[in-house]
Amino acid sequence: YLEESAFEALEKDSQEFISLLSRDEALEKFRLEYEKLLAVLKKSRENEKRLMERCRKLSAELVEKSSKVAVLTKLSKDDEETISSLKMELEKSWEMVDAAYEKEQQVKGTINSLQKEISRLNSLIKERSGQEYNVEDLLKLQEELTEERDQLLSEVVKLRQSLAEVTEHQQETEKARNEAEQSVLQLQQDIQLRQNEELREARKKEKMENELTNLLAEMDKKQAEIQNLQKQIERNKEEQLKMEHHLKEQKTLNEKASKELEQLKMKNHKLMQENEQHNVMIDEVMKDVNQKTTQLKDREDEATQLRLEISKLNKTRDVVQNKLRAAEEQKLHAEHEKEMLKNQISKLERDLEAAKKQAEIDKRATDGLVRERDMLNQNLIKATNATQKQINLVKLHEQSKQNLEAEIQNYKTEAQKQRKIIYQLEKERDSFISETTELKEKVLHHMKDLEAHQIQICDYEKEIQVHVIKLKQQQNLCETLRTERSLYNKNLIEAKVE
Repeated sequence: YLEESAFEALEKDSQEFISLLSRDEALEKFRLEYEKLLAVLKKSRENEKRLMERCRKLSAELVEKSSKVAVLTKLSKDDEETISSLKMELEKSWEMVDAAYEKEQQVKGTINSLQKEISRLNSLIKERSGQEYNVEDLLKLQEELTEERDQLLSEVVKLRQSLAEVTEHQQETEKARNEAEQSVLQLQQDIQLRQNEELREARKKEKMENELTNLLAEMDKKQAEIQNLQKQIERNKEEQLKMEHHLKEQKTLNEKASKELEQLKMKNHKLMQENEQHNVMIDEVMKDVNQKTTQLKDREDEATQLRLEISKLNKTRDVVQNKLRAAEEQKLHAEHEKEMLKNQISKLERDLEAAKKQAEIDKRATDGLVRERDMLNQNLIKATNATQKQINLVKLHEQSKQNLEAEIQNYKTEAQKQRKIIYQLEKERDSFISETTELKEKVLHHMKDLEAHQIQICDYEKEIQVHVIKLKQQQNLCETLRTERSLYNKNLIEAKVE
C-alpha cells in the first residue's frame, strides 16, 4: 500500500514529465498515452483506497458478528441443557402423577369395597335382629361390628387424608408441570428466536463472505489492472528506447547530410569554375572566329582552303553548341539536384557521382576543344604558308569569293545568334549563381536548424534519462504496492479463516 506522500510525489513527477512532453509535438502521442496511464493509476489508487476502507469495515463487522454467533451458540447449548433437565423433571412429575392416580384409584376401590362390606354387615345385622339370639351374643356381635366399623371408618379417614394429600400433590405436580410446560414453551420460543437470529447472522455472514469474495475478486482485477499498467509502462519504455534509437539515427543522418552538403558545396564550386573556364573558352573561340573572318577577308585567294576552314569552324561551332547544351543540361541537373536536396538527402551521394561523371565528360570535352584549338592554330599556320601559293587562284575564284562572302555573311549572322545565346547563357549563369547563393543560405539555415535540433536532442536525452530514473522509481513503488497488497490479502484470508 503506497504512502500518501509517496503517491503525491509520484503524481507531481508525472505532471512535470507531462509538461516536458507537451513542449515537443513529436512526443504528443507518447504524452497522451502517459496521461491515460496516469489517469488509470489515479483511478486504481482511489478504488484501492475505497476497497481497503470497505475491507476494514467488513473485517470489523465480521469479528463482531463472529463474537455474537459464538455467544449465541453458547447460550443455545445452555438452553438445550436446561430444556433437557426440565424435560427429565417433567417426565418424573408425570410418573408421580400417574402413580398418585393409580393410588387414588386403589383407595377409591378400597373405600367402595369397605362401604359394600358395611352395607352387608348392616343388612346382616338387620337380618339377624329378627332372629332369636341372646342378648350377650348380640352385644358381642354389636361390639365386634362396631369395632370393625370404627376400624373401617378410621381407615376411610386415613384413605381420605391420603387421597387429599395425593390430590394436593397432584395439583402441585400439575401446577409444576404447567409451569415447566410454560418454561419449555418460553425456552422453545427463545431457542426459535436465537435460531432465527443465528440464521440471520449466518446469512449476513454468508453475505459478508460473498462481499469479501467479490472484494478479493475486485482486488485481483485491480491487480490485473496494475499488471496491465506495468506492461503499459514497459511498452512506453520500449517506445522511449525506440525514440532514442530514432534520435541517434536522425543524428547520424544529419551528420551524413552535413558531409554530403559540404561535398555538394565543393561540387558547386567546381562546376562554377568549370563554367568560368567554358566562358573563357567560348571567348577564345569567338576571338578565333573574328580572327578567321578577318583573315578570310584578307586572303581571298585562299577561298577553297578557307571554305574548308569555315567548315571546320562550323564543326567547332557545333561542338560549342553541344557544349552550351551540355551547360544547359548541367543547369537543369543542378536545379534537379536542388530539388533533390530539399526532398531527399539520401540521394545526394548518387547525384554527386553523376556530377563527377559529368565533370569528367566536361573535362574530356574541354580537352577536345583545346586539341581542336591547337589543330586550328596549326591549320592557320598552314594556311599562312599556303597564302602565297594561292594568290594566282584569286581571279579564277571570283565567283567563289562572292559565294564565300554570302556564306561568311550567313556565318556572321549565325555568330550574332551565338553571341545572343552566349549572353542568354550568361544571364542563366548569373541566375544559377544567385540560386546557388540562396541554396547556400538555405543550407546554412538548415545547418543552424540541425545544430538546434541536436541541442534539443541532447536535452531530450537528458530528460529521458531523468524520466527513466523516475520510471524505475514508479516501478519500484508499484512493486511495493503489489507486495503490500499480497500481504494484505494474506492477512485478510487469515482473518477470514479465524
